[in-house]
Amino acid sequence: MSDQDTDWLNAKITDEALAFMKAHIGIRRKVRPWNSLVTEDTIWHFAQGTGDDNPLWWDKAYAEKATGRMAAPPTYLYSAYSGGRYLDDKVPSGVDMFLPGVFGLWASEKWHWERPAVLGDKIVSYMELADAKLHETGKFGGRSVSHVERTTFHVGEDGPQIGEVRRTLKRIERAGARERNAFADWKPARYTAADREQFDKEYEAETAQRRGAEPRYIEDVKAGDSLGRLLKGPLTITNMVGWLLGWGSPMCQTNRIAHKFLKATPGMRYHNPETGIDDTLEGAHWDPYLAQMSGVPEGYDFGAQRISWLCHLLTDWGGDAAFVSDLDARILRPNFLGDTQRISGQVTTVQPGNNEGAALCELKAVNQDGLTTAVATARVVLPSRAR
Repeated sequence: MSDQDTDWLNAKITDEALAFMKAHIGIRRKVRPWNSLVTEDTIWHFAQGTGDDNPLWWDKAYAEKATGRMAAPPTYLYSAYSGGRYLDDKVPSGVDMFLPGVFGLWASEKWHWERPAVLGDKIVSYMELADAKLHETGKFGGRSVSHVERTTFHVGEDGPQIGEVRRTLKRIERAGARERNAFADWKPARYTAADREQFDKEYEAETAQRRGAEPRYIEDVKAGDSLGRLLKGPLTITNMVGWLLGWGSPMCQTNRIAHKFLKATPGMRYHNPETGIDDTLEGAHWDPYLAQMSGVPEGYDFGAQRISWLCHLLTDWGGDAAFVSDLDARILRPNFLGDTQRISGQVTTVQPGNNEGAALCELKAVNQDGLTTAVATARVVLPSRAR
């Protein structure tokens, strides 16, 4: 570890760092995507990463027969901005430039889609820092900052916008988080043979509840209707590797590329003195030492991963003719390695229309201990019988 590397174990939220951050609010930059072109393979890879075997994402012939063209899952757009920065990008952004070394947790996201991303779309994404707020005290102890990143997705360089997401990250001083020890009562999940049999039953039953080709008409929906339930987990490192293969990551680099990446972005370098190994800040998702030094007891999932699970329930429930237009999600608690999530929800309001209507829904993720780890509201556009 060089002298220029960030002291990530003891990094502080200073007034100077916060002022630097606020000075860059509203400055837009083009983002390097993991997937820039929507193809059969990239759609399939993303669906594999979320555990979604809907033929809409796996079978082009099926999708074309069902909707006229193959489209991607709504949160596929995550993969259209997860490639990192361009080499010549000089605009400060991200956790390596803003408050380097200060722990970042996914707090919430607000999505709006104008239309699905369809086969052949060339996606161009732009990101800007939209807001930054200081909190003097909080759940994890010490100072924290909530900052909002706004990303817009377009078809082509100057083409129409097809989606937008406002992501809120919570930035926390690790030393305070370690001292506060907010998860002192956490115990690793352990499962019996009976638990595994139950998982088998739940997974086997999920396909039957998917609406599929039969339209779900707005006239047939009423407040209180169940959205069904999906099982996700238990969470393993293998599970997260699968997610990253579809989503992409600018921080999962290898060998000489990793060396060059950490040299160019020292704010991303985390050093483990127990092993003498350097890693990127993303290593806290699976490395016990990096996680514990961040104030959490174990590795944990990605916020985008769990939000995509919530969206999976919506597309299964709505069927092939539905369109998810809005999703507003909050992450309440980490999903630790070994944890299991059950995603469920219900319709709260029905908005009828002449050609189409909308169902407003509430969703939640609950772990094996009965703790709610995420909640969301959503709007799903459904066809009308009149159409």
